Amino acid sequence: MKKTLISTVAVILLGTAVATGGPSDEARAAAPRSNVVLSAAPAALTANELPCLPTTLAVTLTNTGTEPVFADATMAAEEPIVLSDTVFSTYLPATDPDQPVSRSVGVRVPRGTEPGTYDITVASGRQRVVVPLTVEAVPEPGPGANLAYGQQATASSTHGNFRVCGAVDGDSDYRNWSTRTGWNDGTRGAFPDWLAVTWPEPVELGRIETVTYGTPTRPAALQGIKDFDVQVRSGGEWLTVGSYRDNTLDRVVTTFDPVTTDAIRGVVHASNSADYSRILELEAFAPR
Repeated sequence: MKKTLISTVAVILLGTAVATGGPSDEARAAAPRSNVVLSAAPAALTANELPCLPTTLAVTLTNTGTEPVFADATMAAEEPIVLSDTVFSTYLPATDPDQPVSRSVGVRVPRGTEPGTYDITVASGRQRVVVPLTVEAVPEPGPGANLAYGQQATASSTHGNFRVCGAVDGDSDYRNWSTRTGWNDGTRGAFPDWLAVTWPEPVELGRIETVTYGTPTRPAALQGIKDFDVQVRSGGEWLTVGSYRDNTLDRVVTTFDPVTTDAIRGVVHASNSADYSRILELEAFAPR
């Protein structure tokens, strides 16, 4: 239930009023009106069921009053849409200019969701914002497309605020490294680590490209993955299609005879920095 936002003075007055059968006129006059403004952006969303490409909704609460308050917002989506959060609670200071406080809410479309429009409802007090989500069919990949893009990624571990899906988001730019894109394992100095991509239905592959982390000033030879194997799953068994030792390249291309598979993975045995496994992108392609 939505909590009423009132000052400490109002709470004391209301407690006194309850003892006598209800809030008095004085208590009602003393309780400040809510000056919390709710907003959500963008006004409309578009997404598909690729599991590693969820969209996000920014929910914002702003205190326009002269007293600090605590505020709540609730978020709900039409089934089967899944939200990462359903409640947003925060302290809102009283500042000039006003200081908005936002929460990024993940919006995921489960596999099998019918294309169409689904409502996401955000509420705070008497305020209500409805954001329509248009679910589109997953586009057919064109010739030469990266088939791992947006598919389900899993890993042996993931460090801090990194997202394992960052390794299949189509962004292999080292300048966007950190929590924005790429995968960093979560077990410092402990190997092996692995990163996998899984498809709901088998695909035919003939090439896998592994992009590790390196920059012009600190290249892959200093902080990229050093010893690793590239594997595909066929008939329930993992087959090694590429094995690399003492690697110093930031992009390693593995080609092999066509294989029908439902999953691939990179297994890292050592990194050049001897601490973490860092992969910017794991890409997969059909045979040429």
